[in-house]
Amino acid sequence: MFAYLRLLLLSVLSCLPSFAAQVVVNVATADGKPLRDALVIVQDLDHREKEAYRALTDGQGITPPHELLPGLYRAIGIFPYSRWQPDVREFIVTGQAAEILLRLPEVSSLDTITVAIGRVSVRVIDAAGQPVSGARVLVRDANATPQSEHWGSTDAKGQTSLELSLEPAVLLVVYKDRLYRFPANAFDTERTLQLK
Repeated sequence: MFAYLRLLLLSVLSCLPSFAAQVVVNVATADGKPLRDALVIVQDLDHREKEAYRALTDGQGITPPHELLPGLYRAIGIFPYSRWQPDVREFIVTGQAAEILLRLPEVSSLDTITVAIGRVSVRVIDAAGQPVSGARVLVRDANATPQSEHWGSTDAKGQTSLELSLEPAVLLVVYKDRLYRFPANAFDTERTLQLK
C-alpha cells in the first residue's frame, strides 16, 4: 500500500507545472562581436552567491539554456588570459525565459588593488518621491570583486550607508522582485536613487 501511495504521489508531482525559466547568456565584445569559448559563471545571490552553473559560449557567443528557479542571480563573463575584461550583470528570474547580455571590453590597464575609501549614504525613493523601506542595496566595482561588494537594506526613511571601494562602478537596488541599476563613482558621498 505504501509503495502504491508513493508511486501515486511521484506521478502527481511530475505533472505539476514547473516555475523555472530558461536562461541563456550572450557574450560579445564591446562592439558586439560574439566571443566563442568565453566562460560564464551564474551565481544564485539569494543563496550566498552559490554557483548555479558555469558554461562556455558557442560560436555565436551563447551558452546552452539552463533552467533557473525564480530569484536573484548574477552572470559573470570572463575570458581568462586574454585581452578581454570581465563583465558582470545581476538579473532576476521571474518565470519567463530570459537572455542576459554580457559585453567584455578590451583590457586597457593593469589590475588594480581594491582599497576602501569611505562610505556612501544612499536614499531610495519610489516614482512619487516617497521613501522605499526594505530594499536591498549593493555597491560594487565593475568586475564584482568580492572585496568591492557591500550590501545594505533601507530603513523606514529609505536610507542605508555602504562602504566604498576605490573604484565603485555600480549601485543595484532590489525591491519587490525588480532590479534597478545605477552608475556609481568614488566622488559621491550621498546618493538619492529613484525607482521608476
